[in-house]
Amino acid sequence: MSEYLRLSCLCNRAGVRVIDQQQLIYLLVEIIPGEALEASRIPLNFALLLDHSGSMAGEKLRTMKDAVKNIIDQLGPEDILSVITFESKTHVIIPAQPPANKPELKRQVELIKDAGGTNMASGLREALKQVSQKHTESRINRIVLLTDGEATDKEDDSRWVANEAGEVGIPIIALGFGRDWNEDFLFDLSDRSVLAEPGSRRGKADYIPTPQDANKIFQEVYQSMQVVAEEVSLTLRMVQGLEARRVWQVTPLIHDMGHGVIQGRAIVVPIGELEKSGAAYLAEIMLPPRPAGMVRVAQAEVAYTAPGGRPQRAVADIILNFSTDPAMFGSLNGRVMNVVEKVQAFKLQTQALDEAQAGEVGSATRKLRQAVTILLSQGETDLAAKMQQEADRLEQAGQISSEGKKTIVLTSRKTIRLSD
Repeated sequence: MSEYLRLSCLCNRAGVRVIDQQQLIYLLVEIIPGEALEASRIPLNFALLLDHSGSMAGEKLRTMKDAVKNIIDQLGPEDILSVITFESKTHVIIPAQPPANKPELKRQVELIKDAGGTNMASGLREALKQVSQKHTESRINRIVLLTDGEATDKEDDSRWVANEAGEVGIPIIALGFGRDWNEDFLFDLSDRSVLAEPGSRRGKADYIPTPQDANKIFQEVYQSMQVVAEEVSLTLRMVQGLEARRVWQVTPLIHDMGHGVIQGRAIVVPIGELEKSGAAYLAEIMLPPRPAGMVRVAQAEVAYTAPGGRPQRAVADIILNFSTDPAMFGSLNGRVMNVVEKVQAFKLQTQALDEAQAGEVGSATRKLRQAVTILLSQGETDLAAKMQQEADRLEQAGQISSEGKKTIVLTSRKTIRLSD
């Protein structure tokens, strides 16, 4: 593995059939941090903004506090943490500081009790204040917001704070606990905090279905803040005749990148920050007819800034074997096809959700059942079971449940891992 970063490019076929017409291939580009990057993550400056309203009483509050204390144990000496709680009032439990005395920080977290309503905006403003006090470009600056209900104050007040966070470069990671919160509102806050288009879902949000899931989701959020490179961009330059049709981010989350990243014979993806777990992209590309032989059809390049401000780049050629041998063009790459199928399952689920909301129940039900088949073949049994329940509910009651919508929007986009 490269000292800094490895760039892997895989085609879904071992060989491409020689025919006299265009044909579709899939290219999977994986960006994998090397040992030097993995060992030198950028320090954190983040606020945990925690709902402790009356509805958080019991297991929710206990597991939330355990998850927070677990994160405190993992912080390094250069990290900065603040903890703010909100109900009817806002309280600064831990002002922004390095974790010099972890037992005392955890003791303060343990003292959090449930009380009051869900006045979110004042909590967001205090969290923004705490992170802003220690804000520097040499740290990863974040607000992690957790709530289990809908805001009881004006939602627009929280939106204004999210806009301010976006203007100063402090993204909000929004977490919904249980089932009684508004995923569209939380996504709106996270989108605004990264200056994304409303409804684009480019911001980060996640779903904690039960108290037993709290530590797992908190750990995923913490890992998402383990940034090892910045100013990262991926460019895929194709030779004459190739045409990119669609590009998907597939890790850390499945997301349609839209047509804006396709620029003529190049795909240009402005990644920004690279997490320690890496990133991957899937491109659908049309190939023109070619004679038999080995052909370099594209070159992938990743440019990035490593910790310490060192500009770096990694380059990989994409070479295809055009063949008349059925043993070659009939052989599929299992790794790439696994990713293609999981993207297809995600597309089916999101299309089903849109169709169900539009009243197209029959078509939506069929798409959910198709997604279930793919998920089962991929070993995603828990997600498949939930989607089967939603398909049955949709067929009988004509709608998808609130929990089902949250699962489709937030959980189904996390099925692909670089370790698969």
